[in-house]
Amino acid sequence: MKPENVNPQNFELIKIIFDNDEFSIAYGIFEKGDKCLGMRWNGNITDNDDKGYPKVFKNPMWFIIHNDLKKPFLKSLLGIKNKKVTELIEIINSEFK
Repeated sequence: MKPENVNPQNFELIKIIFDNDEFSIAYGIFEKGDKCLGMRWNGNITDNDDKGYPKVFKNPMWFIIHNDLKKPFLKSLLGIKNKKVTELIEIINSEFK
């Protein structure tokens, strides 16, 4: 499943900051709280029935990374080949003000 189509009610997607078709990391707001990171295995993105992981009752979800790990996790993504580098840099700049 394409990560931009994973929109559970408890996670407001702001931007996808890493996506290699197999695995994705998103920046968003969990349960109307602080901005956070979520990650997931996408499954087969060409198969509409494959919702990837995690999912709850067949509904795709994001696994939320604890906020204590948000900044180090963002920094670590800078060293990885990433199609979403512009979005990542924008998020890092906003988080490290």
